[in-house]
Amino acid sequence: MIGILGGMGTQAGLDFCNKLAVLNRGKIDQDYPLFLLYNKSNIPGRPESIGIQTSRLTNRFSNSKNKKKYRLVLDSLLKGCRLLKKDKCKFIVIPCNTAHYWYDDLKKKNKITNNKHAKRSLYSYKKDL
Repeated sequence: MIGILGGMGTQAGLDFCNKLAVLNRGKIDQDYPLFLLYNKSNIPGRPESIGIQTSRLTNRFSNSKNKKKYRLVLDSLLKGCRLLKKDKCKFIVIPCNTAHYWYDDLKKKNKITNNKHAKRSLYSYKKDL
C-alpha cells in the first residue's frame, strides 16, 4: 500500500491522488493501487520553520527558536509517518515540496522507505509494490 503524507497544502495531496488514479485509468476498480492519504493539515508552517524569509537557510539552528520550530515540524511529520507505517504502507510519498527540507531527518528516523519526490514515486510505484 502507498502511504501519502499530505495536508501541507491539502491540494498537493489530492493532486497526487488524482494523478495516481489517472495513471491507472481504464482499469477495473480492483486493479487500482491501494493507498492511504493522511491529510495532516495541522503540521506547523514549513516556510517559517526553515527561515525562508532569510537569505541563508544553512543557519537554521543558529538560535534556539529556529531549532524549536524545526523540531516541531519534524515531530509532526514523524507522527504522520508512524501512522502510515502502522497501517502497513510499504513506502511513503510526501507531495509537499517544502516538507522535503526535513527528508534526511525523516529517513534517519523511519524504517519505512521514503520516496523523496512524489513525481518519481508516482511513475515507479508498481515496481515497489
